[in-house]
Amino acid sequence: MTAARDSSPAAASSAPDPAPQRSTASASTRPRSGPSEVPVALVVAARKGDPAAFARIIEHWNPHLRPFVHHILAGEGSTDRALSAAYVRAYRALPRYRAERKPGLWLHRIAYLAATDELRRVRRDPARRRALADAGRTDADHDEIDLTDDTWADRPGGLQLSIDDHSPADAEPESAIIEARNLIELAGGTVPDTTFPPGWRRLAPDQRALAVMVDLEDYRVDDAAAALDAGVEPATNRLSSARRLLARDRTNSVGFEPTGTPETDALVAAARATLAEIPIPPADPDFWSMLGRRLLAERDAPAVPSIDPMARLAKAHPAEPGFKPNKHLRPLPGDPGYDPVQGLADQADRAKPRRPWRRVGIIAAVLVVVAACVGVAVWVGTSERIPDGSRAASELAGPVGTAMAAGPYRQVSTIVTEGDSAGGTDERQVDLTVANDGSWAVTETGVIDQTTYDSSAGLVRRVAVIGTGEDADVVAADTEGLSAGAPDPAPTLPTPLSEISLVPSLFRLADDQRVSRTTIPRDLGRSVDDSDDETDTDGAESNEGADEDSDDLTVWRLTHDLPSGDQGEEERWTVLVDSNTSLPVQIERTQGERLVRRITVVGWETVTEVPGDAFAQPVPDDVTPSVVSSGFISTELAAVPLLGRGEAVTPGWLPEGFDLEVVAVRADPPAGASGTAGGANPADEDVLSLGFQRGPERITVTTRAAGSDHAAWQSPFAAPLVDPRERTLGDGRFNGARAEAGIDLYGRAQLWLVSGDTVLTVSGDLTVDDAFRLATSLR
Repeated sequence: MTAARDSSPAAASSAPDPAPQRSTASASTRPRSGPSEVPVALVVAARKGDPAAFARIIEHWNPHLRPFVHHILAGEGSTDRALSAAYVRAYRALPRYRAERKPGLWLHRIAYLAATDELRRVRRDPARRRALADAGRTDADHDEIDLTDDTWADRPGGLQLSIDDHSPADAEPESAIIEARNLIELAGGTVPDTTFPPGWRRLAPDQRALAVMVDLEDYRVDDAAAALDAGVEPATNRLSSARRLLARDRTNSVGFEPTGTPETDALVAAARATLAEIPIPPADPDFWSMLGRRLLAERDAPAVPSIDPMARLAKAHPAEPGFKPNKHLRPLPGDPGYDPVQGLADQADRAKPRRPWRRVGIIAAVLVVVAACVGVAVWVGTSERIPDGSRAASELAGPVGTAMAAGPYRQVSTIVTEGDSAGGTDERQVDLTVANDGSWAVTETGVIDQTTYDSSAGLVRRVAVIGTGEDADVVAADTEGLSAGAPDPAPTLPTPLSEISLVPSLFRLADDQRVSRTTIPRDLGRSVDDSDDETDTDGAESNEGADEDSDDLTVWRLTHDLPSGDQGEEERWTVLVDSNTSLPVQIERTQGERLVRRITVVGWETVTEVPGDAFAQPVPDDVTPSVVSSGFISTELAAVPLLGRGEAVTPGWLPEGFDLEVVAVRADPPAGASGTAGGANPADEDVLSLGFQRGPERITVTTRAAGSDHAAWQSPFAAPLVDPRERTLGDGRFNGARAEAGIDLYGRAQLWLVSGDTVLTVSGDLTVDDAFRLATSLR
């Protein structure tokens, strides 16, 4: 880490560190973004071991972190010692740095923890305790929080300081505390620090940190709260208390009399001016050289050798075969001079007599048989399976979803049969290519008609030939920045992909409904009605490994009635799933005796690669596609903070198999775009949407700005929630927020809430309970 030692911070050690730049704009109108960030690429380079990169990070942030630590300590402890510890901790933590976090907030978090550790060290100092005892006081008489308790942010409402509760009667205890502090400083040969406002030391360390980050460094409250691992509402309350105290001190010192709430310009300006007037002492001349040596030691420190206690014991007490009596009698336990360690070593040297293993083996075998019988009995009593071989529909949802997501790409051949009102049918073959990142291609064979979706670009393209002969026209259409309006950026799936992707959700929706195993002809070109139901109740399990050359196919058969018609008419859905592969075989929708649509899967193949233009087919040279855009752009998660969206809200838990594939952002909606809930909600602003895929299944987590009128928001989803329920989240970024969740027509969960300045939606192929769990895990 020579670069850290010899870089420009070292050269600056002889002069005071420059103060961070502070904006003087109106507190109510000035946008808050915090100090300028270092590029994420610089942090990535430091993670890879580039010492110059870490030195540049320190050089950039030291002018901000030194005042930050100095203000938190408030004259108690050493700013140099705390800041040096923070930089060493940051160097150690580089391998765990996540690119989606702002480097500045990450460093402020580490510096805050180092400062509170320094305060703990100072308050454990015996000289300090003696001085306080001489003054008749203890730390508990004046500390606002217990520094050994890190759970204040998780308590309802946090710990709030009411300045109005401190009456003039408190002046005598405060004087005693100040006198005790002066005694400590005089005992150490130092001069009491009078550069801080009188009330500043009465604030808890987290309040000091919030005041510096928000009012001195122009961070947003939610960013500062996240850096301190606190909720937004408790942080706002504690910041307000700090502002009132600083404003009151300024009134006493310069006659300034601010009025209004803690968020008004006058109070914010008073707090900022008070903080800006506190002088920041320069670094010790040896600070940078000492830091450089510590970082070099961290880099070059050898790994701690592993210790094998068994090897060391064997070396100290080598084992000898056979029994060898001791030549000298040794003390027994309880005798004077008995050494328990030597006694254990003596026992290790003795050879034990042979055990009657035959008897032990018989007993163990009996116990295994009894345990197996008990296990079988418990399994039979608690299993959802019943003797006729049927299973609960929800039990099959997981295997079906896993099978449909197997492999990087899936090529599926289907026959789509459409019915009309007169009872006639039309049949066509449609081929699908589906990728794990959510991209897909739908091609109708026999004609030129292909629709593709490239998730990395957020582009749906359709190229088709309309008409025949000389009247044929080639049409091309591009839909960019997709927004289905429900309310996340996602494509509207074409037939038959739309029905196939619903299969796992339909099984979850049926929940405890029993699903029977049925044998059907392998020729699936006809409708499957009740006459085909030949459930094998005696030997259902024997069909599990049916011969591939057999004329029959064993499937699970699910029927479910849904109001899925064009006008909300009731339709019966019949879904057949191969009992061996758990892959869909047929999906049929009927209204009474009339066929609406039947999708028959005639081929399902997993492949490892597809052509490069599989999901963005080229447009003929003489054709100009029509373009429709909803304004979303695709990006990377690490780039979200650099786009001015703040840190991305990411889940700490997801259902098994789902991976992040799509990151879409939109600052403002395009002209003419309506808001969610059919235009009833305010216009979407600062939208960040994360798409997680598992094969054709999708979960979307979206945040958008709530605006000034939080009460104007209603459920952003296109249709009313089915079976809605509310729950208060107990953890995560939205801890304490009230969330509403339900399901859509096909059983897919939908959750939404408004918290602070953010509207959150979670939707997709998961249960309502899983949606609440995911929302609770957001950080």
